[in-house]
Amino acid sequence: MWRDTKLVWLAFISVVFAFAIFVSWYYLLLLPCLPVSFVYFAFIRYDEDGNEKGDFT
Repeated sequence: MWRDTKLVWLAFISVVFAFAIFVSWYYLLLLPCLPVSFVYFAFIRYDEDGNEKGDFT
């Protein structure tokens, strides 16, 4: 999943650090949430072999 969404996750991390620098350091508390959502969507979108699952519709 990392190869498909690398830029999106890097953007999330960049935005969190930008908010932490320019607004408040409390935004750094969001960083532990990112790996949880990454793993959650990885299990939904990919199978055991790392191949993308088909649509469910």
